[in-house]
Amino acid sequence: MTRRSGGDANGTAGDCLGLKVLRAMVLAVLLVIGGVEQNPGLVEVENTVRLLCTGCGGNLKSGIQCELCGRWYHYSCGSVKAQASEIEKWNCDKCRTEKVKMLQEELQNALRQIDELKARNRELEGKLQMAGTGERDTMTTK
Repeated sequence: MTRRSGGDANGTAGDCLGLKVLRAMVLAVLLVIGGVEQNPGLVEVENTVRLLCTGCGGNLKSGIQCELCGRWYHYSCGSVKAQASEIEKWNCDKCRTEKVKMLQEELQNALRQIDELKARNRELEGKLQMAGTGERDTMTTK
């Protein structure tokens, strides 16, 4: 371990300042990626910062982060197989359920729009046929 000069003979002032800077950086990163409110994440215990699993509340040494909400999970708590630990985009069960519900609503809206367009198309085809028939009737009577 390298020590910076500028502290006392043991380097403790520099180490203490370094830990404070490290904690501030970790907190800033967590705030940017999802917020401390959403992620129970930070727990300070005896000058150490730990990240907690959202699923079980246990200490998180390795895990995966939900792309949508930013919460962290153990691979086992997040329903992720250990082999799939290199997944680029992963969503927790809660976000996945919400995403499926949102997609189902969008699908229902799209199907409704399709039905409305089909009805409008039938209406216009009927008007077109009537207009075509009306023109032929006037041509044959002349």
